[in-house]
Amino acid sequence: MLDKIDITDIYEQNINFLIGSGASYGLFPTLALSVKSETGENETIETLATKLEGDRKLNTLLFAYYYNEIIKPIHDFSIDLLSDLPEGDSQKLVVKNYEAFLTTIFRILENRKEFSKRCNIFTTNYDGCFQLVFDDMLNRNGADISLNDGTSGFVTKKLDARNFNNYLCRSGVFGKNATDVSQINLVYLHGSAYWEKKEDFIAVDYARKQTSIELGASIKSRLDVFSSLLSDGTKKFKDIKSFDVSKIDDNEVDAFWAEYDKLPIVNPTKWKFHETVFEEHYYQMLRLLSYRLEEQNSVLITFGFSFADEHILNMVKRSLSNPRLQVYVCCYDHKEAEAMQQHFKGYKNVQLITVKQSGESKDQGGEPKKDCLDFTTFNEIVFSLPKENVAL
Repeated sequence: MLDKIDITDIYEQNINFLIGSGASYGLFPTLALSVKSETGENETIETLATKLEGDRKLNTLLFAYYYNEIIKPIHDFSIDLLSDLPEGDSQKLVVKNYEAFLTTIFRILENRKEFSKRCNIFTTNYDGCFQLVFDDMLNRNGADISLNDGTSGFVTKKLDARNFNNYLCRSGVFGKNATDVSQINLVYLHGSAYWEKKEDFIAVDYARKQTSIELGASIKSRLDVFSSLLSDGTKKFKDIKSFDVSKIDDNEVDAFWAEYDKLPIVNPTKWKFHETVFEEHYYQMLRLLSYRLEEQNSVLITFGFSFADEHILNMVKRSLSNPRLQVYVCCYDHKEAEAMQQHFKGYKNVQLITVKQSGESKDQGGEPKKDCLDFTTFNEIVFSLPKENVAL
């Protein structure tokens, strides 16, 4: 195992990132829950969604919780909402970490040869942290870089996989000189809170406010108690199975799912979209990830990603047959590192990244830090460049 990625070894290669919910933790919750399985492991939205798939009312409560606690906060988020928070606030720290990550990428791309100043960020998050932070950085500082989200158009921004093959080239007034503009391709694998189905295509609108799903009275009446159950580390799955849902109205359940199924996100049950147009784009983006990993001298760096999506896990495994591919998997803690060792056992071109904190390190509450690789540690230790402007 390693504790740092040597950027000087990889900056000239085809760099790809796979970013999961761990990057936005502190701003938005992850899918992890406190309630335990019968064997004592923490349940997640994914595991419970699978176990409760045949129980319509319990499954409705679970996804109503998922919508209220995870999806709706993403819909409603704006960086402007953080302006009145004190420095050091956990939400501001998340935004700061996104900015630090993007800044490191900017510096790497600046040192690349002309017409190779591009990299790809694949993310399974629904939030708009990359776009919102990037836009905020442009407004404050300006940057000679492009963030390509795969859209084209003005009034209606249409998402199309072909747009990820586009790049910007800046020429002189008389066209005698050309310069490649550094570019990050941002690819959403599980959908986005800013997507919307329009006819037979996906429209993207970062100013759009998602219409809230109104929960029926009988669902609301049981949701608070059910939410407390999911957050109770002393409870187990059997307590969920025995939860009283007898008074939940069937018509309200049908109404909830009619609205929920319109959301432009992957459903955590078997990682499927409900809409065909979203499903088709999902598989196009998986093929794009596969193609990028099959290129010569490719690098994949994963952070905050558990490989719970079996499509992505199996696709990355298949790509590892490329001997010129190097994968770095950042593990939050040693328990996750053990799980990743099982996933990638026998693959010589996979390096697991773990970090040992010093005993003097403190978390935001002033307590000694656990041995964990959070986004701050990733930016400061694992994936970092010297602060001074040293050429790579």
